[in-house]
Amino acid sequence: MKGNSGKLLEPNYIEDGNKKILTTAGAFGLLRKGIIENLGSKRAKGFLLRYGWSLGVSDAEEAMVTSTSIEYLIKQASLLHLSTGHIGDVQSERFIELVDPENIKTIRAKGKWIHSFEAYEHLKHHGKSDAPVCHTLTGYASGYMSTICKKSVIVKEISCIAKGDPECCFEMKLQEDWGLEIQEEVKLYHEINIIEELEYTYEQLLEQRNYIDKVSKFHKKLTESISNGSNLQDIADSTFGLLQIPISIEDLSFQKIVYSGMNEEEYSSLSKELKESLIRKNRKNNILPLFKETTRLKTENQERLVTPIIVQKKVIGYCTFLYLNDTEKSAENNIMFIERVANAASLYLLNEKTSFEALEKMKGYFLEQILKGQYTSREEIINRGRYMGVDLESPFYIAAIDYIENGKAVKDRNDHYDQILESMAKYLDIQGYKALIGQYDGKIIMLIPELSNLLPNMQKVLKHIETTHPSYKYKIGISDKSEEIEHVLEHLDESLISLRMSTEKKIIHFKDLGIVGILINSKNVSGIKKIAKQELGPLYKLGESKQKELLKTLYVFLSNGGKLQQTMDDLSLSMSGLMYRINKIENLINKDLRDSSQSYQLLLILDSLLALGELEI
Repeated sequence: MKGNSGKLLEPNYIEDGNKKILTTAGAFGLLRKGIIENLGSKRAKGFLLRYGWSLGVSDAEEAMVTSTSIEYLIKQASLLHLSTGHIGDVQSERFIELVDPENIKTIRAKGKWIHSFEAYEHLKHHGKSDAPVCHTLTGYASGYMSTICKKSVIVKEISCIAKGDPECCFEMKLQEDWGLEIQEEVKLYHEINIIEELEYTYEQLLEQRNYIDKVSKFHKKLTESISNGSNLQDIADSTFGLLQIPISIEDLSFQKIVYSGMNEEEYSSLSKELKESLIRKNRKNNILPLFKETTRLKTENQERLVTPIIVQKKVIGYCTFLYLNDTEKSAENNIMFIERVANAASLYLLNEKTSFEALEKMKGYFLEQILKGQYTSREEIINRGRYMGVDLESPFYIAAIDYIENGKAVKDRNDHYDQILESMAKYLDIQGYKALIGQYDGKIIMLIPELSNLLPNMQKVLKHIETTHPSYKYKIGISDKSEEIEHVLEHLDESLISLRMSTEKKIIHFKDLGIVGILINSKNVSGIKKIAKQELGPLYKLGESKQKELLKTLYVFLSNGGKLQQTMDDLSLSMSGLMYRINKIENLINKDLRDSSQSYQLLLILDSLLALGELEI
């Protein structure tokens, strides 16, 4: 446009920055689509909030020229918002507390926008959203109300048609009344210089690159360590040296394999605390849980980052980082490191497992050959024992282990036998016990060189296999000490006798059998059977079910020292039923069960039959 002077006139909107312009919902929808696609959802939300805020502030300032009354300006809010074309209507309920007509003390409101153009345009261009999308409306309401109230008022959309809700609803409060709930939303109203944002992003990427570089170098050093023949202790020491984080490598029951970065007392205390905590949480039973992925565990005095060590698709142990302070962020950042330690441990253990299995099979076969009497020379046995790493010139014990299904049916007992044997052998190796383990007559047999604390150590073995293979119930019979390998079969018999006698106890030592053990060990088997037949009379017909029932009643009654109440409870009988059986037994064997000498002799005979496997209770 030219004036009378012929010069080009500048349009009025350059001087009036608040001059309104018209557009269509479709055109704005395309603009909005481009902003989201180019800036991303989060930055686009900030942009649209600020855009709406600017519109709201402009309309509020225009309205305040007419009046500064809060009530008047709030009534104008809906009319002015409708004039923008952003919504078809608005409904709201408000609570306002005024200091005076021009100043508020507090304000709260809830309402809904009807026919939000922004929600419909978002659905058209982007489909269903995971969060509310009426950012321009939200920004407009927040800007308008903050201007007229002279306080920061924030509107938040709580449901939206674009995310599948039936209506676009909002809430309004003073910023201070929202608390932390609105903290992230408020940040979006403050424009960030894109250069600053790019610098921050670059710093984040640089930090991530440095982190990945550190992880890569760490992984390379671990791999080189394995290639150079390092063991698990070397891996643990190297990891602690590089990261300065205490580390442990443990089996499935959190029994120590190796650790680094702490002393023995500190490690034992923390390990005990962890196991007690896990057992308390698993109230159904005393079995420790199995962790199949990286997990964070926290107790009163420690936090652990635990990663499974997996060999041939099976979890066989754990790598653990231990933290004694509040290190939540550190633990999160160290996941990639500990998983690489676990991978290195897996490689080492896979190699060890292959070698170990081959050696254990040789040792098991060697023990079976000894038990079957296939060696005639003592020197040959001792020499081969040295080759296997076991000193057979020293005193030893024989332990027999049996296992029965524990409620849940197990498909393949032989497969479980291999797993149990492998688990036991590995545990003994970790604990430094040199033993031979094999199979004989369906039982697991162990030849154990003399230990200073035999029973406590066997209890640890039992606890380990109960934890790692809970599908079975286990019991162990242990022989007397043997000085000569040539007598191994005698001590095998002792362990099997002890095993048969372990009706109540999980572990029983042959020496605890007393005179029963001496009788059986003296090879007077035929004599014992003869005495049993003579003393038990008709009850000795062990194949008949009626006799078995009476024999069990007799054994429980004698074992309880003739106490009727205890026997009733153990057999789940009434007093009349128990007395009927006792009278019948006394008539059949022609003995008085209240005679202590006769009772003792009968109990000794029954214990002997039990030890020989002639009787099952």
